[in-house]
Amino acid sequence: MGRKFSEHEKEYIRKRLLETGKNMFSTYGLKKTSIGDLTKSVGIAQGTFYLFFKSKEELYFEILEIEEERVRKSLLSEHFISEELTRARFKQFLKQAVSIVETNPIFRQIYEEDVLEHLMRKLPPEKWEKHMIKDFNMSLPLISHWQKEGRMVDLDPELIVSMIRSLILLTLQKKIIGEQLYQPTIELFIQFIADGLVKKEDLRHD
Repeated sequence: MGRKFSEHEKEYIRKRLLETGKNMFSTYGLKKTSIGDLTKSVGIAQGTFYLFFKSKEELYFEILEIEEERVRKSLLSEHFISEELTRARFKQFLKQAVSIVETNPIFRQIYEEDVLEHLMRKLPPEKWEKHMIKDFNMSLPLISHWQKEGRMVDLDPELIVSMIRSLILLTLQKKIIGEQLYQPTIELFIQFIADGLVKKEDLRHD
């Protein structure tokens, strides 16, 4: 039988697995990182890993959710919490979101088609469904707030979230779009989204 860990030890090991996983997945990628690599770095037996996560894909997915939450809070607090929503501010928010996806290795991998398909095969469908619902529910209050204040057009909030996701997915098409046209295409798409969703200041009601 394996040794029993105290609650403090469990908390420490879980934290180390998350930290080590983030570093290794960012450096080597999901597919090239093995459970043996992770446990060796943390200093635990491979069997101990399964006390915390069912697979390396599950560990990766939890790291992804933590990263998404961290970035979401940072972006929203920087652009919207204490200031009025404007088209210019919303454009800057979208540009920064695209930049994060393009440069953050964890996000970059999840939006690469082969890694996404790999995760979808390995993880239970209900985990993905829960993730999508959580993502939408976290965006809904802010979108509803902007709509009630007359700052954003009165569209289905789920459609608005989908439009923003479509911008992120467009970053996968850089090779197809072409190096010279990619950046102007992204910028034009951002402009269309911001102009289409955020009302002009002189058209807002009190």
